[in-house]
Amino acid sequence: MTLKTLFLLALLALPRLAGAQDLYEAPADPNASFVRVVAPGETLAVIGGTTFDNFQGGVTPFLLVAPGPITVAVGNHEGKGDIAPASFYTFAPDKDGALTLVQDLITNSPAKADLVFYNSSDLPLVDLYVPSVSAMALSDIAPGTSRQVSLKAPLRLDFEVRSKAGEVLAVLPGIQMERRAGVTVVFSGTGGSYTGYSTQNTYAK
Repeated sequence: MTLKTLFLLALLALPRLAGAQDLYEAPADPNASFVRVVAPGETLAVIGGTTFDNFQGGVTPFLLVAPGPITVAVGNHEGKGDIAPASFYTFAPDKDGALTLVQDLITNSPAKADLVFYNSSDLPLVDLYVPSVSAMALSDIAPGTSRQVSLKAPLRLDFEVRSKAGEVLAVLPGIQMERRAGVTVVFSGTGGSYTGYSTQNTYAK
């Protein structure tokens, strides 16, 4: 079976919502959830009273939280939401900078790696493309939204963020996909100037 076939089969796999206890270590409360902030250009965020500073690429670690209401703050914006048990969530800015809560479908599969993509640009739709296998990892990602896919791992891939016309807007070389782990890709920019950033998902201790 070719690499391209394996990759395409992986893209068809439907992710299941994982319990927080499926992470690298079991939290004390099996109903606990994880929350983070994805805000390109920011380096200071407060999640439920816990301050994160100097984080890279605008992506904070996931913070272990109890289910229920939570408040986060980034810059001059504040976001609020209700957290369900055993779930993963991200607060991300919309086109006006307001923080909105999205639920991440993290699998933490022992055989796959999670890839989460955030479109924080002003472009209406973008695609995440894998040139080595001529395959689309994710397509039609609208601004202010995120998409996820689980890929067979371990695997090292180059990715390109492309416009719907096929123009390469950002190149993300050599992203390492590991089993029972995840990678976050953030695409941002306005007015024709765009950047892509990737980071391994991390967890606050």
